[in-house]
Amino acid sequence: MKRIKVIFKQHRQDNFTLNEGKDVLIICTSDQGLSDTLMTTNVFNILKKRAITPPEETFDLLHFAIGLYVIDQVYSRKAFGFQGWSRYFEIYVPVTKPGLWQEIKEELENTLSFLSGDRWILHFRELIKEEKQLKIPEEKQASKIDKVALFSGGMDSFIGAIDYLEQGNRMAFVSHYKRGSEGAAQQTLFRALRKKYGNEAFETFRFWVQPVKKNAPSADISSRIRSFLFVALGLTIANSLDEKIDFIIPENGLISLNVPLTGTRLSSHSTRTTHPYYIYKLQSIFGHLGIKNNFYNPYQIATKGEMALNCKNLKLLRELNKDTLSCSHPDQNRWKKGGKSGVHCGYCVPCIIRQAAEKKASLEGTVYVHNIINNPTSLKFLSGADLRAFQLALERIKSVSEKSLTFEIMNSGPLSFPGKYGLSDYVGIYKRGMEEVADFLYP
Repeated sequence: MKRIKVIFKQHRQDNFTLNEGKDVLIICTSDQGLSDTLMTTNVFNILKKRAITPPEETFDLLHFAIGLYVIDQVYSRKAFGFQGWSRYFEIYVPVTKPGLWQEIKEELENTLSFLSGDRWILHFRELIKEEKQLKIPEEKQASKIDKVALFSGGMDSFIGAIDYLEQGNRMAFVSHYKRGSEGAAQQTLFRALRKKYGNEAFETFRFWVQPVKKNAPSADISSRIRSFLFVALGLTIANSLDEKIDFIIPENGLISLNVPLTGTRLSSHSTRTTHPYYIYKLQSIFGHLGIKNNFYNPYQIATKGEMALNCKNLKLLRELNKDTLSCSHPDQNRWKKGGKSGVHCGYCVPCIIRQAAEKKASLEGTVYVHNIINNPTSLKFLSGADLRAFQLALERIKSVSEKSLTFEIMNSGPLSFPGKYGLSDYVGIYKRGMEEVADFLYP
């Protein structure tokens, strides 16, 4: 397996080199770019305009996450990965306190491997600061924000937004978007929330980081590291305001666990973007760096349908749920004659779980390209793979013991660690979530 060496730089004045020629990729993670820039972003412009100056370790984390997100997409797993999947990265990272980062090096490498399925070797070096370095304020201004939450524009994040606004929290919603329907859905929902709760109820931070793939060695579409960037963006806002502000990551428990539906779906299909073990490890790592904000998924043991039914303004959810976007590939339909982007396919894993939740909570109005109940997608085609996987999983659950089911659930990641929930809670959410799907597929 070829080792991929990448140098991260925060600015142009950094002249660190390995003297190994063109085999070493250099990424400037700021908005300044280099002559062969590999990314563009609005992150730093937004922070500057909003007068947000993150503490040093948080700022280093933000640059690190942006760099990881870029290389995750510019090195194809097919071209560079072992057996077309796992890649081997060796990254040289500038940080303010290398000794501090060195203490969590192994734990961070293992956590990134858990998330992406790749091997990571990290080398930390002292950051050479710019001549015009922003000054860190001695005291933070009092924050008017109660909590920070991720807002993707999906059904779960929208329910989370409603729940916390209904409780009277003044929120900061942090979004990341690419080109396409994702950003449009976020804007539509923010307008609706402002109409309901008023302009002063929340602030929005809408970030984008876009790899320039024409300058890239190759391209990959898996985006496994994207959730690490999400967390870094959310923590940057929360920690810059006050370390006592909670950071919320809304995700239903079934998707969060993401138990492999079949024995062959352990790699490319087994994403761990909000897995409880992953969140637990990040909390430990970032805490060691001095980033003390508590972050968690408040819906860890709730199914998507339970989230909807227990929404603190179910009437508003029923009115606006059709505008949320949960599909894995909502822009795929635009390539069809007369097709529109931003439409749910109906047959991917998120769409199937969403439809099950909508049935449970009597939510109507979402448009799906395919009706898999009345007109099932052929199992011979790729579009039928997720439906078939659910059918196989539901059949298998009928015949396995509680003990065997527990081991299956732990295939997606360790669950025996200190925390609010025990193993029985995770088994319970998995069983209820799959029952919800079964009720939709077999009415």
